[in-house]
Amino acid sequence: MKKYILLCCALSIMMIITPLMSVQYVRVKNADESNAADSVSTEDSVIKVMISENGYIESVSVKEYLIGSLAGEMSPTVHTEALKAQTVACYTFAKYISLRDSEKLGGADITDDSSVYQSYVKKEERQKKWGDDFDKNEKLMSAAVDAVLGEYLSYDGAPAMAAYFDTCSGQTESAANVWGKEVPYLVSVKSTGDRLSPDYETKKTVTEEEFESAFEKKGITLSGDADNWVGKPKRFDSGIVKNITVGSKEISGSQFRSILSLKSADFDVSYSSGKFTLTCRGNGHFVGMSQYGADYMARQGSTYRDILAHYYPGTTLLKVNFQPVSDDNNR
Repeated sequence: MKKYILLCCALSIMMIITPLMSVQYVRVKNADESNAADSVSTEDSVIKVMISENGYIESVSVKEYLIGSLAGEMSPTVHTEALKAQTVACYTFAKYISLRDSEKLGGADITDDSSVYQSYVKKEERQKKWGDDFDKNEKLMSAAVDAVLGEYLSYDGAPAMAAYFDTCSGQTESAANVWGKEVPYLVSVKSTGDRLSPDYETKKTVTEEEFESAFEKKGITLSGDADNWVGKPKRFDSGIVKNITVGSKEISGSQFRSILSLKSADFDVSYSSGKFTLTCRGNGHFVGMSQYGADYMARQGSTYRDILAHYYPGTTLLKVNFQPVSDDNNR
């Protein structure tokens, strides 16, 4: 009788434990926080990409899409852990856009237009881009994608808006300050490694006539001494210009950046001998993950999970439970 009772207990415990053993999960809250349990989602293993050149929608495997996206967004010379972090960000962003814009995109999940969403470089285009290094780079990118395939960031039960950019000036900026909308996980964090980038600071020179023409097209009339056309900028803590007066009108730093096609909104303006010199720090909008900062963190020993936790605090890292499809069978 005692043996029978023990056997029943053992079977009951196994019935509880076995399903739990099949669950894969990891959670990203803070870099110091240990992993905690989260559910796993299931979904289709293809992504429908609208090709901006012709408007056609192509279905490719998630793996192929991520290799192509990674190839367009990062260099193969970047540390593997940073490549993994970028892969997760790309997949997360694609999922976010699919839920938000699929109807607008005619049923596509995302487009390959990097000026609107993010890059996607087809295999034949990768071959042209990398030339003799194609096999080496393709293998490297493929390995990084395989390591995190299906992983994405979630917040409040939905894919996060995993924004990213090239380089900041030492501190990222909040979505609220840049885009006017608060996003809990897109807040300002330190990214000091960015200052080591060889492209950290760039300069652009425009003539007085070019400067005047650019702003007049936006309805801003300039007159008098050109040395007095631009006022002293007001900045956020990250260095990004919050507001700046041009002529008699105050505009945002983002507007100023857009009008003159600057690398970033962290800029200084000087005038001398009929020319304006615009000195920029960083490259991009400064919201979310800094790609240079991610590479720097990886080279200091951080894992892709550490990187994601740093740049997207409060998000949860989930993994989609699907079987990758062969690209030979794309629909």
